[in-house]
Amino acid sequence: MGLWYSPKTAKAQNRNKSCRNGLWRSFRGACIVSAGFSLFSAGTASGQTTLLEKTISIPKQNTTLYEALNQVSQKADCFFIYNSETVESDRKVRLHAVDQPLNKVLDDILSNSGLAYKILGRHILIYKAGTDAHPVTEAQRDMPATDTIRYAVVRGHVYDNENKSPVPFAAVGIAEENIGTVTNYDGFFALKIPVSLVGTSLVVSHLGYMSQRIPVPLLDGQEVDLWLDRRVISIQEVIIRYIDPKSIIEQAMDQRKVNYAADPVYLTTFYREGVQKNDTYISYSEAVFKVYKTPYDAGEYSDQVKLLKSRKIENEDPRDTVFVKLKAGVESALRLDIVRCIPGFLDLTQPVGYTYIYSGLVSYNARDAYAVTFVQIPGLDEALYTGTVYIDKEDFAILGADFEINPEYIDRAAEDLVLKKSLGLIVKLEKVNYSVSFMPFNGTYYLNHVRCDIRLKTRLRNHLSSDHFYTFLELATCHIDTAGVARFPKQEMLKPGVVFSDQPYRPNDAFWGGFNVITPEEGLSGALSKIIGKIEEIE
Repeated sequence: MGLWYSPKTAKAQNRNKSCRNGLWRSFRGACIVSAGFSLFSAGTASGQTTLLEKTISIPKQNTTLYEALNQVSQKADCFFIYNSETVESDRKVRLHAVDQPLNKVLDDILSNSGLAYKILGRHILIYKAGTDAHPVTEAQRDMPATDTIRYAVVRGHVYDNENKSPVPFAAVGIAEENIGTVTNYDGFFALKIPVSLVGTSLVVSHLGYMSQRIPVPLLDGQEVDLWLDRRVISIQEVIIRYIDPKSIIEQAMDQRKVNYAADPVYLTTFYREGVQKNDTYISYSEAVFKVYKTPYDAGEYSDQVKLLKSRKIENEDPRDTVFVKLKAGVESALRLDIVRCIPGFLDLTQPVGYTYIYSGLVSYNARDAYAVTFVQIPGLDEALYTGTVYIDKEDFAILGADFEINPEYIDRAAEDLVLKKSLGLIVKLEKVNYSVSFMPFNGTYYLNHVRCDIRLKTRLRNHLSSDHFYTFLELATCHIDTAGVARFPKQEMLKPGVVFSDQPYRPNDAFWGGFNVITPEEGLSGALSKIIGKIEEIE
């Protein structure tokens, strides 16, 4: 089964230089990052003392610890870091302060809770008193001795501060070193950071939210909850005038030569994909790749891929009469780079099948961006896309896009997406979604994260029952290296050979060593742990 559908509108002009309409039949993802981490060093600087002595006033009330810390945070202009389960954030507390110093307010609301706190800059870590504020994690125990010396591990969840919901696909990393990962659907992340990077800050950002910078030393070995505040663009930042959405896209396409890499780079990436039949996963893969990524204007097949490590589980029942297979590869995922492989909704040089609407100014990973929504022209009897593309307000860089195959005509895409099926099998697509994002590094934008989700159902002819399938693929770039970049020798390029062994699947950070990965969601991890199937391991 293919994963990228390319409508037939706007025929390709030059197959070697453009992917405007080549059928992108598969989608791979990877997320790897090497990061720098500094170990926590205790000590009270004068700035910290000043913050703790800052006086605040809050009306008398009974509330939850979560709400109390939020109010204190606003009044004292500080940020709290903690694990919601450890601190029991729903616990009721009595809050009242009249020109009281911050440390007195904290001591009052944390009294008799067995909690303590440490401060660094404007950030305050709350943890269980009498325990090490920086415990050794399970991942660190599983690592070889050399890795425990070289890396520290930060784990946590990213939540919306307004409704407490998880924030998936948030970027988490050390921006200056271009090291990081993304949160999974549960909002969870785990990041390994080399201890050699001292004094750095962890940056967390996502579309529509204010970014956060948190001192790395305060997070060493912790599992924390990070709360993002929604960012609303003030009316002063919005120019009240007509903005032509097509003009924005035209400028974005023209600025590709300025905003994107003109020279090749190495990308270290983490990839995962899964196939679920009804309520059971029948296939799941993870891999780490090193990619020789060519410039934005190179041919669509010019990238090279080297496999560093991977594993795959298959849980097929020979009695099954219906199988859904993903035909995918990291090369195909890289072709989802919409800056280089231009989809129809960005190609205004061809007959355009879309209507464009300016949807306003939004915050995209801490940058102001134009949101341009595109919808299929009424009466055009084809399966095109609908979605939104985000373009930087200042430099007109394409920051990302969220889109799907037009649900009204999704059946017309089946012949391109379903590459092979058994005779007598009826396949019905239900939903096909894509998400692509780019991040800046040293003034140049690079592919950051790609995700594809497909839902379909199948039925054998003359049968009443149906099987529901869900497939996903995800790629994240976690490290970029611009030094000494050269094409891979032929013998190092990705080969199809695999080695299988029979053993149960268990998510295990030790398997990946120093590589950063996207942690499986809780539900996915639980489903995989029940499977004893074939597991491929390649190094």
